[in-house]
Amino acid sequence: MEYMVEKFQCPGCANGSNTKCGYYDYNTRKQQCVAHTCGTYFGVNNPIALGMPKGFHKPGFHANGKAKNKIDLSLHKKGYDPEYDHLNVPVWAMEEDGFLFVRVFSPRINITWIDVIEGGSLDLCPNAIDVSSFIDEID
Repeated sequence: MEYMVEKFQCPGCANGSNTKCGYYDYNTRKQQCVAHTCGTYFGVNNPIALGMPKGFHKPGFHANGKAKNKIDLSLHKKGYDPEYDHLNVPVWAMEEDGFLFVRVFSPRINITWIDVIEGGSLDLCPNAIDVSSFIDEID
């Protein structure tokens, strides 16, 4: 999974630009490097994850209005079947460079995250909105 961490989390990370940074901490339960911190900002209180495409590169905000500085991700190898349902709802999705990006909402516990699925297609989440149809509207 190091190659996916280096592709999607390391660019712009405040801790280093690759998994040899000395902070790399891959968590198999969360399926991401838990040491990742966004090191790039578009203005005050607007961090972004440089390795992620538009529509999926902003970490969002805490309940108190303060911007998060970590992207909540789950990185998955080819062949992963997410089995989305009414408890884990795929909201936005986009295929790019051989990966499927899915912004998922879990309404029962009020959390969101992004699934990155190598080799995934929009068929895995047919009810999600295809972000590529309006990508130019996103900053």
